[in-house]
Amino acid sequence: MAFMKSAILVCVTAVLTVYLPQLWTKTRPIITAGTVQPGFEPVAELFRENFKNGVEYPTAGSALSVYYKGSKVVDIWGGYADSEAGRPWKEDTLTIAFSATKGMAALCMAVLVDRGHLDYNKTVASYWPEFAQNGKEKVTVRMLLNHQAGLSEISDEDTYALLGDQDALGDFLARYAPEWEPGTAQKYHAWSFGLYASQLLRRADPKHRTLGQFFKEEIAQPFGIDFHIGFPLELYHRYPRLSWASAFMWLKETISNPTMRQFVWNRLIAGELGAAFKPIEFQEFMIPEKLALEQPSACGVGTARALAQVYGILANGGATLKGQKLLSEGILKKVMDEARTPDGVAATGVTFNLGFLVEMGAKRFGHPGAGGQYGVADPQHRIGIGYVSSYISTAGSGGYDDRFDPLREVTYKCITKLEAK
Repeated sequence: MAFMKSAILVCVTAVLTVYLPQLWTKTRPIITAGTVQPGFEPVAELFRENFKNGVEYPTAGSALSVYYKGSKVVDIWGGYADSEAGRPWKEDTLTIAFSATKGMAALCMAVLVDRGHLDYNKTVASYWPEFAQNGKEKVTVRMLLNHQAGLSEISDEDTYALLGDQDALGDFLARYAPEWEPGTAQKYHAWSFGLYASQLLRRADPKHRTLGQFFKEEIAQPFGIDFHIGFPLELYHRYPRLSWASAFMWLKETISNPTMRQFVWNRLIAGELGAAFKPIEFQEFMIPEKLALEQPSACGVGTARALAQVYGILANGGATLKGQKLLSEGILKKVMDEARTPDGVAATGVTFNLGFLVEMGAKRFGHPGAGGQYGVADPQHRIGIGYVSSYISTAGSGGYDDRFDPLREVTYKCITKLEAK
């Protein structure tokens, strides 16, 4: 009987946690806008329907963009950049991409390889001698970009204070000892990936730029990509108010997400109960000064259009319709053709190669970000897709995302119909 009372109390508390705040939430009109090319109207219809039926979070905003055969065919947005202030999401609203930033970092490295300044198969130490400390002398560029270097435990807390001093940051990263023998295992380098990539790029780039500077000067400005690694303070007025799940909603989303269930289970086994059940809070990612620092692992800021534009170019053979070359087809071929699931890693059909996340069965590559940010290229169908949201859902940590995946599916259906004509 005591157990039943406790269970009922938990259920009632959960319901009140979810629904009571809605009584004080100011209802605002549903707003969606943008353009789609003929044949892609179902994508815009589903996008708007997601805001009507609650798939899209009511106090947040999102955007979706699709490039097909080099042309922009979908560019839509909706919801609110700041629901409390009634500020709608606009055409130029941009938001944090979290780990989708890693895809842009991988692209910078690929551009250097394409120009002959970097070789995936050479050691990192051949460009950055100090890196060879503490057993890292045999780590290749490929190992580093494929999350096999044994440097995964470096955290934001370890490096945040050093982001403003690249030399000091480089010294710290060079001294760090691997957690396992490099090349023998793969574990996601959540915070360290972009930092090591940037330090390596500084040594390999003839101009010795940071990764954020390189991206701006070699990719963003020449190709008109509205994405920033080191977010300018003067653009902060375009940034949204982030929102994320309550404790109960976080638990609900986690239970329905296989990847997050595994994360919680792993933390429980390790005895890290706090980390297992504490939802991540994202206030720090609304601080302009934090976003202004270059953190190429997780703090890039941009539009869905920017992500779709980059991956649309890569899916189109590495060039725009006007012939402007971003990356050679030879390098792009390496991303897909050289993708392998490492020994000791479960064969899920998803792996990392040269810094990109590769869906080998679907023959797509790109990189997702926490909360549901997506950037993906499909060279087979010449499609580039970008999706961003200011609502940070656990779905973005793996599994099926009710916001993005149905939009991608209907996009493919539209393309199939067009190609059948």
